[in-house]
Amino acid sequence: MKRLGSLLAGLALCVFTTSAAQAQIGSATEQTLGPYVGIGGGWSHVMPFSDSGSADDLQFHTKPKEGFVVNLEGGYDFGYVRLEGELAYRRAEVGTTNVLDGGSNFAALTGKSTSNGDVGALAFMANAIVDVLPKSSWTPYIGLGVGGLRLQLENYAVGSTTFVHQSDLTLAYQGIAGVRWQMTPSVSLWVDYRYFAAAQKADIKDMKGAVFGVPYASHNVMAGIAYHFGAPPAPPPPPMPAPVAAPAPPPAPPPALPPHNFIVYFNFDKSDLTPDARKTVQDAAATFKQTGSVRIAIDGYTDLAGSALYNMKLSKRRADTVHAYLVQLGVPEAAIVASWHGKENPAVPTPDGTREPRNRRVEIAF
Repeated sequence: MKRLGSLLAGLALCVFTTSAAQAQIGSATEQTLGPYVGIGGGWSHVMPFSDSGSADDLQFHTKPKEGFVVNLEGGYDFGYVRLEGELAYRRAEVGTTNVLDGGSNFAALTGKSTSNGDVGALAFMANAIVDVLPKSSWTPYIGLGVGGLRLQLENYAVGSTTFVHQSDLTLAYQGIAGVRWQMTPSVSLWVDYRYFAAAQKADIKDMKGAVFGVPYASHNVMAGIAYHFGAPPAPPPPPMPAPVAAPAPPPAPPPALPPHNFIVYFNFDKSDLTPDARKTVQDAAATFKQTGSVRIAIDGYTDLAGSALYNMKLSKRRADTVHAYLVQLGVPEAAIVASWHGKENPAVPTPDGTREPRNRRVEIAF
């Protein structure tokens, strides 16, 4: 019972520690509530044991080999607590059995050893399990189980002499600690450690009918899968949206008004207006007034004859001449933006130094 007390203290400490960490772990898909069934299996290490209290003084010590455990379980998940029933079977072959004293019935076996025999344990357990994080898809869990154990020592024999082949029912308990993953709402996977032991010694009879006591304890590492019947049904597909009429195309923007362009031509190396040039400026001024424009641009140019510095000054004089005549014709001076470019941007590309009448110009645009 000291082992049981230590186990309960360890479980209480585990509950406190994991509960304190719960607030720091975000919730994901919850554990599925309701009924479930599962199956598992794994490794079982049966602790070495010795018999005691034999009626005919038979004394032996058994060291089992590593064994296995399989189980079936079914229960109900209430949220933080699961209650389940478990049917488990553990089995291990005998590694070595040393007969310390054959007693009055098997005196010839004293001091002999054998590897014959098997240790079987069929358990019917009721388990209470606490899921520490039931609101998460991953949850550590701890638990305690109580129930019955049918312990069987099979085919204990030295040579041709079988001295034990018997079973007995006794009480058993187990401590459980593991982790479970709710993979889907219907399926979960788990892995855990279980300490399983008889609460009291089993009363086994030797082949002559003499009774002796046998303890049983084992360490077990298991993994399994469970199916949950309480998973919610899959949600129906969302309804198809009603067809939506395509929006009417936006109205076409109004056509842009074509810009007004007038070109005033000059004689070679001149900046005064010829009669034709005056007529062009007059037409530009009249059109500007009719359209109600608020801005008018004038740009002066020269042909490619002459130096760049001289031609820049000449193009300015031409722009100034047109500017002054526009003001004289009633165009507001504040509406006029004048610039000059000399030999840049010729209307007719020519080699440098070439005289070209169509390049000697002032362009008016609004």
